Amino acid sequence: MTTMRSRRPTFSAVVAGKLKDMIGRRKLKPGDRIPTEAELCEMYGVSRTVVREAIMSLRSEGQLVARQGIGVFVAETNIQRFEVDWNAIRTLPKTIMLIELRMAVETEAAGLCAVRRSKADAIDIRRRMEKVDAERREPKVTNLWYDQQFHLTIAKASKNPHIYQLLKMMAPVAMPRMKLGAVVDDSSKDSYYRMIHAEHERIVIAIEEKKESQAREAMRDHIAAVIERMRKLTASLPEESLRDAYEANPALVQSLVRGVAPEID
Repeated sequence: MTTMRSRRPTFSAVVAGKLKDMIGRRKLKPGDRIPTEAELCEMYGVSRTVVREAIMSLRSEGQLVARQGIGVFVAETNIQRFEVDWNAIRTLPKTIMLIELRMAVETEAAGLCAVRRSKADAIDIRRRMEKVDAERREPKVTNLWYDQQFHLTIAKASKNPHIYQLLKMMAPVAMPRMKLGAVVDDSSKDSYYRMIHAEHERIVIAIEEKKESQAREAMRDHIAAVIERMRKLTASLPEESLRDAYEANPALVQSLVRGVAPEID
């Protein structure tokens, strides 16, 4: 009989919880600047990486906002927000639920993009795809961050800022930042790239040709394939727990490094 191990919260979850508590008890009020990374490290005896994860978690929930060159502040408003929980990536079914949400939003984004995109947008989208293709180096160092930028560029070109902002907020958990070496080995790298390229190329061509329904279909098929690949990645696990995968596979620990999605430059 298999029993689920009790899991202690991660250090970043503990720090995020303490900051939430300070906000809830009004020790940190809307508009207040939170302590610096260095101060939080000293306060809680943790590393900068832990502090950054905690801050990113609260930013994804809309409780904190970053002001470039100034610091991180408690959000001014307390309205109910749509939240994507960092811990949603804890189990495979919950992760897939987030990717299904991506599918719904990105399918529409691709259709809108095909209708609304400018010539410059189409050029930029193809350039992003080619950037993914250019990353054909050793799997252990190839970063799939560029795939996020490809998807976010399409969302931005939909000309609907709400779609773009939603996907940008979801990116850290629903578009995992990973190293290719955790997904495929050297022997299957080329076939993996050909598969991804074919899926991306189909999306790009539909957008370039302004074919709305084809763009939607191509994006939906691509994200459905992402879900299937994720299922296969974890198929050998005794439990549907990505946390167990982290413990069983150190490479996967390195792969699912979560970060705030970049602005499209």
